[in-house]
Amino acid sequence: MTAAVLASAFHDPVARELYSRARATHIAQDSAIMSYDAKVRQRMSVFGSVGRLGRPRLMYRTESAARVRWQRGVGAHIDVTGARAAAPVIGSKELDRNSIESELDESDLSPIPYFPGSETLWAGGLTARTEVDERQIVNPLAQGAEAYYTYHTGDSVTFTLPDGRTVRLRELDVRPRRAQWNATIGSLWFDTESGQLVRAAYRLAGPAGANVGVNSDDSTNKVAKALTFIMNAIISPTRAEISAVVIEYGLYEGRFWLPRQQSMEGYVQMSFAHVPLKYESSFTYAAVNGPMNLSAISIDTTFRGGGPWSRPPNGLDTASRRKWRDSVRTAYQTERKAREDSTKAGMKLGTFRQCDSSAVRVVTRYRYESRVPVQMVIPCSLDSLANSPDFTGSIYGAGEDVFNSDDRQQLIGDALSMAAQAPLGALLPKPRWQFGTSMTRYNRVEGFSTGLAVEQQLGAGLLAGAEARIGGADLSPNAEMSIARTNMMKTTRLTGYKRLVSVGDWGNPLSFGSSMSAFLFGRDEGFYYRAAGVEVTGSRNQTAGFEWRAFAERQRPATPEADFSVGGVFGPNIAATGGDFAGLTVRSIRAFGVDPHRLRAFVDLRLEGATGDSSYGRGALDLTLSRDLFAGLTAAITAAAGTSAGSVPIQRHWFLGGTQTVRGLVPDTAQNGNAFWLGRAELARQVPGVRFSLFGDVGWVGDRTKMSAVGRPLSGVGIGVSGLDGLIRFDVARGQYPRGQTRVNLYLDARF
Repeated sequence: MTAAVLASAFHDPVARELYSRARATHIAQDSAIMSYDAKVRQRMSVFGSVGRLGRPRLMYRTESAARVRWQRGVGAHIDVTGARAAAPVIGSKELDRNSIESELDESDLSPIPYFPGSETLWAGGLTARTEVDERQIVNPLAQGAEAYYTYHTGDSVTFTLPDGRTVRLRELDVRPRRAQWNATIGSLWFDTESGQLVRAAYRLAGPAGANVGVNSDDSTNKVAKALTFIMNAIISPTRAEISAVVIEYGLYEGRFWLPRQQSMEGYVQMSFAHVPLKYESSFTYAAVNGPMNLSAISIDTTFRGGGPWSRPPNGLDTASRRKWRDSVRTAYQTERKAREDSTKAGMKLGTFRQCDSSAVRVVTRYRYESRVPVQMVIPCSLDSLANSPDFTGSIYGAGEDVFNSDDRQQLIGDALSMAAQAPLGALLPKPRWQFGTSMTRYNRVEGFSTGLAVEQQLGAGLLAGAEARIGGADLSPNAEMSIARTNMMKTTRLTGYKRLVSVGDWGNPLSFGSSMSAFLFGRDEGFYYRAAGVEVTGSRNQTAGFEWRAFAERQRPATPEADFSVGGVFGPNIAATGGDFAGLTVRSIRAFGVDPHRLRAFVDLRLEGATGDSSYGRGALDLTLSRDLFAGLTAAITAAAGTSAGSVPIQRHWFLGGTQTVRGLVPDTAQNGNAFWLGRAELARQVPGVRFSLFGDVGWVGDRTKMSAVGRPLSGVGIGVSGLDGLIRFDVARGQYPRGQTRVNLYLDARF
């Protein structure tokens, strides 16, 4: 920390003064808080989709409720009053109960609102650190943080308390000196008199490479090592982003600032899988600094919370360390299997044995680095926990009465606008490379095609990217170069490109999953043309997608060059109309409802207009509704239609046939037009994790001036099996008209 760095950290004297007061308060904590009695609610939700624009599914959600009583010098007494979990993509009540039981075995089931040494900013851990730790998120209030951040004063707010006292809040904008994954960016609000944090909204300044992978328990098994390598290749690359953290404090007894709301949003990207995450917690206080007289907490120090074999002994060479790990792993697997066998046999383990003679069990732990004594009292009845009166509404509800998302989104919008960015700097983080399955595909034009992509953060929210690939059959190189600006909630990107383009509105024939079907079965469901030009795109990184694209490009035909597949024959490609076009496209995807037993809706709207060698406009809307009926039966219907105006080139026509439209029919160049309609219906029987269905599809495609003369529509029927709410799907479909044919398909991201 040099004098020059310290001097450049603050853009005005008020920022320096406010920061100094806030840091002193952050380190000292508030010794006047002696006790409190609080009700705590928390929720964690995990969603999943195939790609950012795929149908979002709620994969898993857990909620808990508890009464937390804390007293200085004693610790925290936590009475768990509610716990419930749901994995709707599995649909198993037994699994939900097992998930609750697993949650109840966690020592951190309920957060503790405040304890001496707690981290008010919720950054870099739950225990406050006095100095910067580069291995974690760099706390902007820690000693030495000036080397990583600059600080600016922002807005101010003043309000009057019932006793006539005035409280003034001041905003401190925090900007990292460089865009790196462990730096934060956002705004912090402080009480100017006490220096206490009152409100915060921030995100991480850059994405992180998430350490997600598959490991083999046996380092000597060559088959296991090979399978591990293959699975890691499929899920790579992996990256994680924390797009928004919001913390709100409330003023109690006119003097104590205690946390009222906390939330975190982000996502993990694993190859084709997009996994948004959200964590929310809320705190309401019945009393602060009231009489408690809590009993002392006795901790069983024999508890080994980190596991009995965290690391090998010192002094071992590489071979000895490997042998030690293998022997310990074997012992651990033996112990784990014994526990699992005991659980399956109905035996209770650990603290659950208390439930043999009591309606509750008591768990004592030390929590956090500051070793806070905690005593948890947990009811033995899972049903009473799941049906707790502390829960309002269904686990699938929005929970607005507990987790106020409207206020949170307003705070995020104010603090994390596109202007809130790290500066454009010379010290750049390492570039992020992408290759492997996510860059590999197989189709009738290119054959086997793979490539390499790189992305470099530049600061100021700017990202530079480049991509290059070549096909083994056509030997035609494709390349893209782009510059983007993002705040991790929204992204705007300028790209120059030469690429192969898939015609269809449905599915993604250029993905790795579709390519496997093309290679193994000759089932290439895409039609293609080539395009070279420039585009500007905008998108939102949320559970449901929105994107727009303005483009100017030259389009030309793509000649099929690949004729090999393990089983099957590729059909012909379209003869695209060459020409120059400039236009705009908009796509909006919305999902409504996550409860599989109630009505759910999925809406996909697409609009496009272009001019050039010809002028045209086109628009389409897909609506899918699904609902649980009775006795394990569920139903789904899809209605879709689209039309156009002007002279639409064939590469912008709609094509029906295939897994995403009329199942049982092969996508055919003859089944195209500038207008279409489509209907799909399914009746399914749900068992845990799997849905067996009967389905029928009808559709028409042709000239928009002949929509009244449909004649006999395209049709197909079949049976299907889907897993994880349609995330993966297997169909046996029979085309009815215009051709009778049977097709077997395995694919990802079904509508139902």
